[in-house]
Amino acid sequence: MEAGIERLVALCCFVVGLSHIVQPRGWAELFLHWREKGTTGVFYTALLHFALGAFIVAFHNVWRGIPLVVTLLSWGWTVKGLLYLIYPKQGMRMLARVSLEKSHEFVIAGVVLLVLSGLIAYSLVLPGAF
Repeated sequence: MEAGIERLVALCCFVVGLSHIVQPRGWAELFLHWREKGTTGVFYTALLHFALGAFIVAFHNVWRGIPLVVTLLSWGWTVKGLLYLIYPKQGMRMLARVSLEKSHEFVIAGVVLLVLSGLIAYSLVLPGAF
């Protein structure tokens, strides 16, 4: 089960990371649209993070080697979702940072996600090495 979860996270990080790189303006527009929705928009963000994070937390509790990255990401997504659901003002503060002029920041996040995806995928190919 743990390897399946790791494949899921590697795939999600790859697809979302690649999308961030090739469509940074689209991501900025999405978050700007959600910001206009106020608390409802924060809840969109929260539910996406919380649902994926909680699913992974429930089935992946590995605290060693590279798979630890998956566990830490999932806990981060879960806590972020929880925080935004119970304290949406924090989510609004984060959405307030988004602008079309700074959409290049999504490219940076995309590169980080691609690196994480590659690292996780690499650990799946050579599981004994980590």
